[in-house]
Amino acid sequence: MNDSLIRRFCESRHRWLIVATATGLLGLVALLPMVDDYFDKRSSHSELSENLAAARLTAETLPKLEKQATAVRDELDSLEVRTVDDANLARFRSELVDEVREAGCQIRRLEVGSTTRRAWKEKDDPLLEVSGAGGVDTPFALERRSVVLSVDGNTAAVQDLLARLEQERRLSHPHRLQLQAASNGGDTVTVELELWLFTLARNAT
Repeated sequence: MNDSLIRRFCESRHRWLIVATATGLLGLVALLPMVDDYFDKRSSHSELSENLAAARLTAETLPKLEKQATAVRDELDSLEVRTVDDANLARFRSELVDEVREAGCQIRRLEVGSTTRRAWKEKDDPLLEVSGAGGVDTPFALERRSVVLSVDGNTAAVQDLLARLEQERRLSHPHRLQLQAASNGGDTVTVELELWLFTLARNAT
């Protein structure tokens, strides 16, 4: 039976078509896994090429970004030195007392009020009691301390003291200033000054 089928196949005028078709089918069966593997590798190659291009771009811009980050960090450090928080409040009081004495004035009163705290938004105004900005919330809170300083001194000494305080690089705002003749008469005057001191504190997470 098998010899008969073989003989009929060999005598058939379509035998070459059958052989070609069978060979093609076998080839496709063998090539299908290779095609899948090819597309997988092509996809992986494309993804790796994109990652490589992004890495190269990052590497090229990294020095510039590092330079910008350093500049911002230095600016932030210079601003933080000018703030007054709980950690350096005692030092600020001591420096303020020294300024008064060096100017030739005498302290009548020095009071540091309690700290107020509110949310800090982008483009906010630190002088507002409540944030009036409609900006985005930040991870910081604005802390404000009120310092009331009352001193006696002659006109020249008081002017010297005010000039010294104006040159202070603290983040402060002169909220109130009162000037009047001292009770002991003469050319002595009494000055009462209220300063607002500011700092930004990161909110607890």
